[in-house]
Amino acid sequence: MAFTLPTFNLSANLWRIGGSGGAYAAPDLTVACNLSFGRRVEQRRTQQAVLTTNVLSRGLLLPKLTDIRATWNAHAPDLVEVPAGSGRFYGVEDVEDVAKGFTNEYRFACLEYLIVGATIFGMPAPVPLP
Repeated sequence: MAFTLPTFNLSANLWRIGGSGGAYAAPDLTVACNLSFGRRVEQRRTQQAVLTTNVLSRGLLLPKLTDIRATWNAHAPDLVEVPAGSGRFYGVEDVEDVAKGFTNEYRFACLEYLIVGATIFGMPAPVPLP
């Protein structure tokens, strides 16, 4: 059985953090995506900034060549709300292409959940998570 593309069944809002600060009226980009662990194996790791906190990364699957930016290729990582409008915000930790050069190519972004008991854009994080 041939490998097929993931189904991009959700929308995500992306904000570019360019150092200007302030609340954003609208996202810079809205993209189709899939937020799923699927059959991938994930490992827990210790977050560098807070050595006592374990963070489980999430994967965001996107159509090939989607403009999503991690810290290493931008001033700051993109801020992602997925599903769009849900109030669940993530930071982009890393971006990689999967099956590059093949017809089933897609982009994978490793995300970290950002908002737990805090606010973003002046809004509290949703409890419980939607």
